Amino acid sequence: MNISDVKVGLTGEDLLSIANEFLNIDGLEISEINLKDEINITGSFNKGFKIDFIAGIKLVRIENGIIHAELSSFKLLKIGIVSLIRKLALKYAIKAFEDKGIHYEKGKIVINIKKILKDVPYVDFNIKDIYIYRSILNVELKDINISIKGNLIKGIEDPKEEDMEQDTALMVINKVKDNYSLGRECTLDKLPDKVKKISDYLFIIPDMVALIYRLLKDKRVAIKTKLVISAAVAYIALPTDIIPDNIPFIGKIDELAVTFFALDRIISDVPVYIILENWEGKNDIILVIKNMIEYVTNFTGAKNVEKLYSLLNELISL
Repeated sequence: MNISDVKVGLTGEDLLSIANEFLNIDGLEISEINLKDEINITGSFNKGFKIDFIAGIKLVRIENGIIHAELSSFKLLKIGIVSLIRKLALKYAIKAFEDKGIHYEKGKIVINIKKILKDVPYVDFNIKDIYIYRSILNVELKDINISIKGNLIKGIEDPKEEDMEQDTALMVINKVKDNYSLGRECTLDKLPDKVKKISDYLFIIPDMVALIYRLLKDKRVAIKTKLVISAAVAYIALPTDIIPDNIPFIGKIDELAVTFFALDRIISDVPVYIILENWEGKNDIILVIKNMIEYVTNFTGAKNVEKLYSLLNELISL
């Protein structure tokens, strides 16, 4: 059954019943929802011990059927939380909802109704508008599809990760040529034939240095990534340890950890084709290096650097 357009008015009690029906999150209990100028939610979260909370959510806009909202207030045990900590806590807390269709993006709560309803075979719809008026949440729906028998088949497209090995096989790569290319080729010609067979492995270190230098010059590489690379190079080049070892957590960061962290950021942040264009050696060598970096990172202090970087990055993005 198809319906082209419907306007619905929802009270706080209506929203509470809907939330309890579709947002079945382990440990989360929503006890009350009130509507004024914003949506006020009272509930608790239980993971070994119970934490009561009160949250205020303000509707910002709706775009392509996706609701964008803002956490305007948040209290734990009736104690108000400052904005910076509130946003940081929200970013981590909302990860439990990502597979349900709710995620955090640039300080906003993004609600994908299509994803929330993807396992409900009885109804499907698009949201045209949503707003609060006189303590009622008014929702305008369009393209409503209802199946009493529960025969609706829904498809939610999820972005798929690119397979680096397949991509490299299909790409046409225009390798960067500079003075290092000429010097490497000249050195390679002078090597004995037996050594030439393993030359790509012998040149890994100078090739990595050339890659970093080229990426710093490449205008397609993000400024943030260049800053990370530059900071790592500067830290490694310093003759003394600027972070005392007795400082908890970050004191365990050494040059090896910073090196692998910087390499891991390059592999993660820079598109594959840009890395391959700036890589002087064979393409399969960079794949070996990629796997090695991912493996070794887990056994060095690079994880500490990654945690520190992630924290700073999230604070900047709030």
